[in-house]
Amino acid sequence: MQRITTSDSPFTLLQQRLKYVSLDPDQPWKVWVENVPQWDEPIALTKIDDSVFIHEYAPCEGYPFLLQAIHDREQRMYSVGLEHEQLLVTNGALHGLSLIFRSLYRPNAIALCQGPILGSIATILKKYGYRIEYFSSDNGTVDFERLALDCEREEVGLVYVNTPHNPTGDILSETTMAKLVQFVQDRAIPLVVDMIYDSITYDGLQTCSPLQFTADWTQLYTVNSMSKNYGSPGLRIGWIASDQKNIEAIAGFLEQECVSISGISQKRAQLLLEHGNTKLLKAISDRKQVVEELLARIEGISYEIPRGGTQFFVKIPVDDVDLFADYLLTRFKLAITTLSNYQGGSGSYIRVPIVYSLETTRIALALLEEGLVRFRAMSASAT
Repeated sequence: MQRITTSDSPFTLLQQRLKYVSLDPDQPWKVWVENVPQWDEPIALTKIDDSVFIHEYAPCEGYPFLLQAIHDREQRMYSVGLEHEQLLVTNGALHGLSLIFRSLYRPNAIALCQGPILGSIATILKKYGYRIEYFSSDNGTVDFERLALDCEREEVGLVYVNTPHNPTGDILSETTMAKLVQFVQDRAIPLVVDMIYDSITYDGLQTCSPLQFTADWTQLYTVNSMSKNYGSPGLRIGWIASDQKNIEAIAGFLEQECVSISGISQKRAQLLLEHGNTKLLKAISDRKQVVEELLARIEGISYEIPRGGTQFFVKIPVDDVDLFADYLLTRFKLAITTLSNYQGGSGSYIRVPIVYSLETTRIALALLEEGLVRFRAMSASAT
Protein backbone atom coordinates (compact mmCIF):
# COMPACT_ATOMS: atom_id res chain seq x y z
CA MET A 1 0.00 0.00 0.00
CA GLN A 2 1.27 3.44 -0.96
CA ARG A 3 1.74 6.06 1.76
CA ILE A 4 1.48 9.54 0.27
CA THR A 5 1.60 11.60 3.46
CA THR A 6 4.42 12.25 5.89
CA SER A 7 4.78 13.90 9.29
CA ASP A 8 7.90 15.70 8.00
CA SER A 9 5.87 17.99 5.74
CA PRO A 10 5.07 21.58 6.78
CA PHE A 11 1.51 20.81 5.70
CA THR A 12 -1.10 18.81 7.60
CA LEU A 13 -1.87 15.30 6.37
CA LEU A 14 -5.21 16.62 5.14
CA GLN A 15 -3.54 19.35 3.06
CA GLN A 16 -1.04 16.84 1.69
CA ARG A 17 -3.94 14.71 0.46
CA LEU A 18 -5.63 17.71 -1.11
CA LYS A 19 -2.38 18.66 -2.83
CA TYR A 20 -2.19 15.10 -4.17
CA VAL A 21 -5.66 15.55 -5.61
CA SER A 22 -4.69 18.86 -7.23
CA LEU A 23 -1.84 17.23 -9.13
CA ASP A 24 -4.32 15.41 -11.38
CA PRO A 25 -7.55 17.43 -11.50
CA ASP A 26 -9.01 15.34 -14.34
CA GLN A 27 -9.40 12.28 -12.10
CA PRO A 28 -12.92 11.54 -10.70
CA TRP A 29 -11.98 12.48 -7.13
CA LYS A 30 -14.51 12.48 -4.33
CA VAL A 31 -13.27 15.14 -1.90
CA TRP A 32 -15.20 14.36 1.28
CA VAL A 33 -13.21 16.29 3.83
CA GLU A 34 -15.12 19.45 4.74
CA ASN A 35 -17.59 20.00 7.56
CA VAL A 36 -18.99 23.27 6.15
CA PRO A 37 -22.72 22.90 5.39
CA GLN A 38 -23.79 23.23 1.77
CA TRP A 39 -27.04 24.95 0.83
CA ASP A 40 -29.29 22.94 -1.48
CA GLU A 41 -29.90 26.04 -3.58
CA PRO A 42 -27.97 29.31 -4.00
CA ILE A 43 -28.96 31.95 -1.45
CA ALA A 44 -30.93 34.82 -3.00
CA LEU A 45 -29.79 37.91 -1.09
CA THR A 46 -30.51 41.54 -1.87
CA LYS A 47 -27.94 43.00 -4.25
CA ILE A 48 -25.75 45.67 -2.71
CA ASP A 49 -23.70 48.59 -4.00
CA ASP A 50 -20.15 47.58 -3.09
CA SER A 51 -18.53 50.87 -3.99
CA VAL A 52 -18.99 52.59 -0.61
CA PHE A 53 -17.22 49.69 1.14
CA ILE A 54 -14.37 49.56 -1.38
CA HIS A 55 -13.40 53.19 -0.86
CA GLU A 56 -13.32 53.31 2.95
CA TYR A 57 -12.00 51.40 5.92
CA ALA A 58 -14.66 49.83 8.07
CA PRO A 59 -14.72 50.70 11.79
CA CYS A 60 -12.26 48.37 13.53
CA GLU A 61 -15.07 47.03 15.79
CA GLY A 62 -17.35 46.37 12.80
CA TYR A 63 -20.11 48.29 11.05
CA PRO A 64 -23.13 49.12 13.23
CA PHE A 65 -25.50 47.38 10.79
CA LEU A 66 -23.70 44.04 11.31
CA LEU A 67 -23.31 44.52 15.06
CA GLN A 68 -27.07 45.08 15.25
CA ALA A 69 -27.79 41.95 13.19
CA ILE A 70 -25.54 39.93 15.53
CA HIS A 71 -27.28 41.50 18.53
CA ASP A 72 -30.67 40.48 17.13
CA ARG A 73 -29.50 36.89 16.53
CA GLU A 74 -28.11 36.49 20.05
CA GLN A 75 -31.28 38.00 21.49
CA ARG A 76 -33.44 35.52 19.58
CA MET A 77 -31.34 32.50 20.47
CA TYR A 78 -30.29 33.24 24.05
CA SER A 79 -32.26 36.28 25.27
CA VAL A 80 -28.91 38.00 25.77
CA GLY A 81 -28.97 41.78 25.30
CA LEU A 82 -25.58 42.56 23.80
CA GLU A 83 -24.61 46.19 23.35
CA HIS A 84 -22.58 47.05 20.24
CA GLU A 85 -19.64 47.83 22.53
CA GLN A 86 -19.68 44.21 23.72
CA LEU A 87 -19.17 42.83 20.22
CA LEU A 88 -16.22 42.69 17.83
CA VAL A 89 -16.37 41.57 14.19
CA THR A 90 -13.43 39.35 13.21
CA ASN A 91 -12.03 37.65 10.13
CA GLY A 92 -13.71 34.37 10.99
CA ALA A 93 -13.73 32.39 14.24
CA LEU A 94 -10.05 31.35 14.17
CA HIS A 95 -9.07 35.00 13.98
CA GLY A 96 -11.33 35.72 16.94
CA LEU A 97 -9.79 32.91 18.98
CA SER A 98 -6.30 34.07 18.07
CA LEU A 99 -7.06 37.60 19.27
CA ILE A 100 -8.49 36.34 22.56
CA PHE A 101 -5.60 33.95 23.23
CA ARG A 102 -3.09 36.70 22.55
CA SER A 103 -4.87 39.18 24.80
CA LEU A 104 -4.97 36.69 27.69
CA TYR A 105 -1.45 35.27 27.46
CA ARG A 106 1.00 35.53 30.31
CA PRO A 107 4.34 33.70 30.68
CA ASN A 108 4.10 29.95 31.38
CA ALA A 109 0.32 29.95 30.93
CA ILE A 110 -1.61 26.69 30.65
CA ALA A 111 -4.69 26.40 28.43
CA LEU A 112 -7.16 23.75 29.63
CA CYS A 113 -9.00 22.61 26.51
CA GLN A 114 -11.96 20.34 25.90
CA GLY A 115 -10.41 17.80 23.57
CA PRO A 116 -9.85 16.81 20.94
CA ILE A 117 -9.40 20.28 19.44
CA LEU A 118 -8.85 21.37 15.87
CA GLY A 119 -5.16 21.28 15.08
CA SER A 120 -5.18 24.92 14.01
CA ILE A 121 -6.40 26.01 17.45
CA ALA A 122 -3.69 23.99 19.17
CA THR A 123 -1.08 25.50 16.86
CA ILE A 124 -2.23 29.04 17.67
CA LEU A 125 -2.08 28.38 21.41
CA LYS A 126 1.39 26.86 21.20
CA LYS A 127 2.74 29.67 19.01
CA TYR A 128 1.70 32.18 21.64
CA GLY A 129 3.48 30.15 24.30
CA TYR A 130 0.64 28.27 26.01
CA ARG A 131 1.07 24.74 27.28
CA ILE A 132 -2.08 22.76 26.47
CA GLU A 133 -3.73 20.21 28.73
CA TYR A 134 -6.93 18.42 27.83
CA PHE A 135 -10.15 17.34 29.45
CA SER A 136 -13.21 15.78 27.83
CA SER A 137 -16.97 16.04 27.96
CA ASP A 138 -19.42 13.16 28.04
CA ASN A 139 -23.12 13.49 27.31
CA GLY A 140 -23.05 17.21 28.05
CA THR A 141 -21.07 17.04 31.30
CA VAL A 142 -17.46 17.53 32.39
CA ASP A 143 -15.55 16.21 35.39
CA PHE A 144 -15.53 19.26 37.67
CA GLU A 145 -13.54 17.49 40.37
CA ARG A 146 -10.67 16.92 37.98
CA LEU A 147 -11.05 20.41 36.55
CA ALA A 148 -10.85 21.86 40.05
CA LEU A 149 -7.60 20.00 40.70
CA ASP A 150 -6.19 21.22 37.39
CA CYS A 151 -7.13 24.81 38.22
CA GLU A 152 -5.35 24.80 41.57
CA ARG A 153 -2.22 25.82 39.67
CA GLU A 154 -1.74 29.55 39.17
CA GLU A 155 -0.34 28.88 35.69
CA VAL A 156 -3.80 28.07 34.32
CA GLY A 157 -4.53 30.98 32.00
CA LEU A 158 -7.80 29.98 30.38
CA VAL A 159 -10.40 27.25 29.89
CA TYR A 160 -11.54 26.57 26.31
CA VAL A 161 -14.71 24.66 25.38
CA ASN A 162 -16.48 24.07 22.08
CA THR A 163 -20.25 23.43 22.05
CA PRO A 164 -21.45 21.69 19.95
CA HIS A 165 -18.07 20.03 19.96
CA ASN A 166 -15.97 19.45 16.86
CA PRO A 167 -15.43 16.56 16.23
CA THR A 168 -17.53 14.59 18.77
CA GLY A 169 -20.83 16.50 18.43
CA ASP A 170 -21.35 16.71 22.21
CA ILE A 171 -23.31 19.71 23.57
CA LEU A 172 -22.67 21.07 27.05
CA SER A 173 -25.91 21.00 29.03
CA GLU A 174 -27.45 24.09 30.59
CA THR A 175 -26.54 22.79 34.04
CA THR A 176 -22.93 22.19 33.00
CA MET A 177 -22.57 25.60 31.37
CA ALA A 178 -24.06 27.41 34.37
CA LYS A 179 -21.73 25.50 36.71
CA LEU A 180 -18.75 26.20 34.43
CA VAL A 181 -19.48 29.94 34.49
CA GLN A 182 -19.60 29.95 38.29
CA PHE A 183 -16.48 27.78 38.39
CA VAL A 184 -14.32 30.20 36.38
CA GLN A 185 -15.71 33.28 38.09
CA ASP A 186 -14.88 31.87 41.52
CA ARG A 187 -11.28 31.37 40.36
CA ALA A 188 -10.93 34.44 38.09
CA ILE A 189 -9.99 32.22 35.14
CA PRO A 190 -11.12 33.30 31.64
CA LEU A 191 -13.58 30.98 29.89
CA VAL A 192 -13.52 30.92 26.07
CA VAL A 193 -16.59 29.29 24.52
CA ASP A 194 -16.38 28.42 20.82
CA MET A 195 -19.97 28.33 19.50
CA ILE A 196 -19.50 28.15 15.74
CA TYR A 197 -21.99 25.25 15.43
CA ASP A 198 -24.59 26.57 17.86
CA SER A 199 -27.45 26.56 15.32
CA ILE A 200 -26.82 22.94 14.38
CA THR A 201 -28.39 20.67 17.00
CA TYR A 202 -30.59 17.57 16.85
CA ASP A 203 -33.46 15.83 18.64
CA GLY A 204 -34.75 18.99 20.25
CA LEU A 205 -31.48 19.82 22.02
CA GLN A 206 -30.33 23.42 22.24
CA THR A 207 -27.05 25.10 22.98
CA CYS A 208 -26.72 27.70 25.71
CA SER A 209 -24.45 30.71 25.99
CA PRO A 210 -22.34 31.40 29.10
CA LEU A 211 -23.54 35.00 28.88
CA GLN A 212 -27.02 33.81 29.92
CA PHE A 213 -25.96 32.91 33.44
CA THR A 214 -24.42 36.10 34.80
CA ALA A 215 -24.38 39.85 34.28
CA ASP A 216 -20.61 39.92 34.89
CA TRP A 217 -18.85 38.98 31.65
CA THR A 218 -15.33 39.94 32.78
CA GLN A 219 -14.09 36.33 32.52
CA LEU A 220 -16.33 35.26 29.63
CA TYR A 221 -15.70 35.23 25.89
CA THR A 222 -17.85 33.66 23.17
CA VAL A 223 -16.76 33.19 19.58
CA ASN A 224 -19.01 32.56 16.58
CA SER A 225 -18.95 32.86 12.80
CA MET A 226 -20.90 32.73 9.56
CA SER A 227 -18.93 29.74 8.24
CA LYS A 228 -20.70 26.74 9.78
CA ASN A 229 -23.99 28.16 11.09
CA TYR A 230 -24.73 29.89 7.80
CA GLY A 231 -22.70 27.84 5.31
CA SER A 232 -20.67 30.84 4.16
CA PRO A 233 -16.97 30.41 4.96
CA GLY A 234 -16.02 32.60 2.02
CA LEU A 235 -17.34 35.68 3.83
CA ARG A 236 -14.65 35.28 6.52
CA ILE A 237 -16.88 36.90 9.12
CA GLY A 238 -16.86 35.97 12.79
CA TRP A 239 -17.49 37.76 16.05
CA ILE A 240 -16.49 37.89 19.70
CA ALA A 241 -18.85 38.78 22.55
CA SER A 242 -17.51 39.77 25.96
CA ASP A 243 -17.29 42.54 28.52
CA GLN A 244 -16.82 45.99 26.97
CA LYS A 245 -13.31 46.46 28.40
CA ASN A 246 -12.24 43.07 27.01
CA ILE A 247 -13.60 44.00 23.59
CA GLU A 248 -11.77 47.33 23.63
CA ALA A 249 -8.47 45.60 24.38
CA ILE A 250 -8.96 42.98 21.68
CA ALA A 251 -10.12 45.60 19.15
CA GLY A 252 -6.80 47.34 19.67
CA PHE A 253 -4.98 44.18 18.59
CA LEU A 254 -7.26 43.85 15.56
CA GLU A 255 -6.69 47.46 14.47
CA GLN A 256 -2.93 47.09 14.70
CA GLU A 257 -3.00 43.75 12.93
CA CYS A 258 -5.36 44.33 10.00
CA VAL A 259 -7.08 47.72 10.53
CA SER A 260 -10.57 46.32 9.98
CA ILE A 261 -12.66 43.58 8.38
CA SER A 262 -14.00 43.75 4.80
CA GLY A 263 -17.07 45.97 4.61
CA ILE A 264 -18.43 44.05 1.63
CA SER A 265 -18.33 40.83 3.64
CA GLN A 266 -19.89 42.55 6.63
CA LYS A 267 -22.84 43.78 4.55
CA ARG A 268 -23.43 40.36 3.06
CA ALA A 269 -23.19 38.77 6.49
CA GLN A 270 -25.85 41.17 7.76
CA LEU A 271 -28.17 40.23 4.89
CA LEU A 272 -27.58 36.51 5.50
CA LEU A 273 -28.24 36.83 9.24
CA GLU A 274 -31.51 38.57 8.43
CA HIS A 275 -32.32 35.94 5.77
CA GLY A 276 -31.82 33.16 8.29
CA ASN A 277 -30.57 29.58 8.03
CA THR A 278 -33.78 27.56 8.44
CA LYS A 279 -33.50 25.82 5.06
CA LEU A 280 -29.84 25.02 5.65
CA LEU A 281 -30.55 23.46 9.04
CA LYS A 282 -33.35 21.35 7.54
CA ALA A 283 -31.00 20.09 4.83
CA ILE A 284 -28.34 19.16 7.41
CA SER A 285 -30.88 17.30 9.53
CA ASP A 286 -32.12 15.34 6.51
CA ARG A 287 -28.57 14.41 5.53
CA LYS A 288 -27.79 13.32 9.09
CA GLN A 289 -30.65 10.80 8.94
CA VAL A 290 -29.29 9.31 5.72
CA VAL A 291 -25.72 9.12 7.05
CA GLU A 292 -26.97 7.48 10.24
CA GLU A 293 -28.85 4.82 8.25
CA LEU A 294 -25.92 4.11 5.94
CA LEU A 295 -23.30 3.97 8.69
CA ALA A 296 -25.37 1.34 10.49
CA ARG A 297 -24.72 -1.03 7.56
CA ILE A 298 -20.92 -0.85 7.76
CA GLU A 299 -19.46 -3.68 9.83
CA GLY A 300 -16.79 -3.11 12.45
CA ILE A 301 -17.04 0.66 12.91
CA SER A 302 -18.19 2.39 16.09
CA TYR A 303 -19.50 5.88 16.82
CA GLU A 304 -21.80 7.97 18.96
CA ILE A 305 -24.79 9.72 17.39
CA PRO A 306 -23.82 13.42 17.39
CA ARG A 307 -25.97 15.75 19.46
CA GLY A 308 -24.94 18.67 17.27
CA GLY A 309 -22.40 19.79 14.69
CA THR A 310 -21.76 18.65 11.14
CA GLN A 311 -20.11 15.24 11.34
CA PHE A 312 -20.03 11.79 12.83
CA PHE A 313 -16.77 10.91 14.59
CA VAL A 314 -16.25 7.30 13.55
CA LYS A 315 -13.74 4.77 14.86
CA ILE A 316 -12.42 2.55 12.08
CA PRO A 317 -11.13 -1.00 12.81
CA VAL A 318 -7.62 -0.46 11.42
CA ASP A 319 -4.26 -0.03 13.11
CA ASP A 320 -3.07 2.89 10.95
CA VAL A 321 -5.92 5.21 10.07
CA ASP A 322 -3.75 7.55 8.00
CA LEU A 323 -2.39 4.71 5.89
CA PHE A 324 -6.03 3.71 5.38
CA ALA A 325 -6.87 7.28 4.33
CA ASP A 326 -3.97 7.29 1.86
CA TYR A 327 -5.18 3.94 0.51
CA LEU A 328 -8.71 5.28 0.00
CA LEU A 329 -7.31 8.22 -1.93
CA THR A 330 -4.95 6.30 -4.20
CA ARG A 331 -7.19 3.28 -4.77
CA PHE A 332 -10.74 4.69 -4.59
CA LYS A 333 -10.16 8.41 -5.30
CA LEU A 334 -11.85 9.28 -1.98
CA ALA A 335 -10.32 11.98 0.23
CA ILE A 336 -11.27 11.88 3.93
CA THR A 337 -10.28 13.64 7.16
CA THR A 338 -8.74 11.66 10.03
CA LEU A 339 -7.95 12.35 13.67
CA SER A 340 -4.63 13.80 12.48
CA ASN A 341 -6.57 17.02 11.84
CA TYR A 342 -7.00 17.36 15.62
CA GLN A 343 -4.86 17.35 18.76
CA GLY A 344 -5.63 15.96 22.19
CA GLY A 345 -7.20 12.71 21.02
CA SER A 346 -6.17 9.16 20.17
CA GLY A 347 -7.51 6.26 18.15
CA SER A 348 -8.29 5.35 14.55
CA TYR A 349 -10.99 7.94 13.95
CA ILE A 350 -12.23 9.59 10.79
CA ARG A 351 -14.67 12.43 10.28
CA VAL A 352 -17.81 11.48 8.35
CA PRO A 353 -19.38 14.75 7.21
CA ILE A 354 -23.12 15.30 6.96
CA VAL A 355 -22.88 18.48 4.92
CA TYR A 356 -22.65 17.21 1.35
CA SER A 357 -25.46 16.44 -1.05
CA LEU A 358 -27.20 13.11 -0.57
CA GLU A 359 -25.79 11.85 -3.87
CA THR A 360 -22.21 12.64 -2.86
CA THR A 361 -22.79 11.20 0.62
CA ARG A 362 -24.13 7.88 -0.66
CA ILE A 363 -21.24 7.48 -3.12
CA ALA A 364 -18.64 8.36 -0.49
CA LEU A 365 -20.03 5.96 2.11
CA ALA A 366 -20.16 3.14 -0.45
CA LEU A 367 -16.50 3.77 -1.30
CA LEU A 368 -15.62 3.92 2.40
CA GLU A 369 -17.32 0.59 3.05
CA GLU A 370 -15.68 -1.16 0.10
CA GLY A 371 -12.31 0.39 0.87
CA LEU A 372 -12.47 -0.76 4.49
CA VAL A 373 -13.23 -4.36 3.50
CA ARG A 374 -10.37 -4.45 0.98
CA PHE A 375 -7.88 -2.68 3.27
CA ARG A 376 -8.53 -5.06 6.15
CA ALA A 377 -8.20 -8.05 3.84
CA MET A 378 -4.87 -6.78 2.51
CA SER A 379 -3.63 -6.04 6.03
CA ALA A 380 -4.61 -9.53 7.19
CA SER A 381 -2.86 -11.22 4.25
CA ALA A 382 0.29 -9.17 4.88
CA THR A 383 0.56 -10.58 8.39
